[in-house]
Amino acid sequence: MNFKEFWSRYKGEIGKLLTTRIALAVFSIVCISPLLVMDMQNNASTVNTILILASIAVFAFYYFLIHSQLWNVGAKNKISADGGRMKLNPLAGLYMGLLASVPSFILNILNIVTYFYKDYAGYKSVHQISAILEVIWDAPAVGIVTALGGSPFGYLAASILPALFAGIAYFLGTKEIKFFSSGKKQN
Repeated sequence: MNFKEFWSRYKGEIGKLLTTRIALAVFSIVCISPLLVMDMQNNASTVNTILILASIAVFAFYYFLIHSQLWNVGAKNKISADGGRMKLNPLAGLYMGLLASVPSFILNILNIVTYFYKDYAGYKSVHQISAILEVIWDAPAVGIVTALGGSPFGYLAASILPALFAGIAYFLGTKEIKFFSSGKKQN
């Protein structure tokens, strides 16, 4: 399957992943904003620990959202492949996740490049703007960045983890392995 066929088949799912990503960014900002305004002088280690735990919780919640979406896509594709209507690609979920993470990767690259050149004339303001955009878009990774001592490379987790989550959920759907049940009992 070439890119054009892949895009036409899965563009709706990629759009849903982006929408979920935007909702997660808002949710993350709501979760971490009270921590960012706390007194960091007296409570730095406590705030950092809570930020890390909040990031882990947000990523766990994000995995649940992605899992419920892409597991179904993987299961439907398995049925189609079993019926001979398509060839099953177990990495399709990873590819969808990577495509949905393109805006995040662009912000990551911009933030990392401007971080290293921020001491040169003109780059300081560009870095400040890119850092603000990075914190807003990749808010789930603020705790990971905190754990890495403020390194801009920590935001890569907010690009890579969702893609991995999408790949895992899709693959589990193709194998019909469920982590979460729907609560419905079969007769």
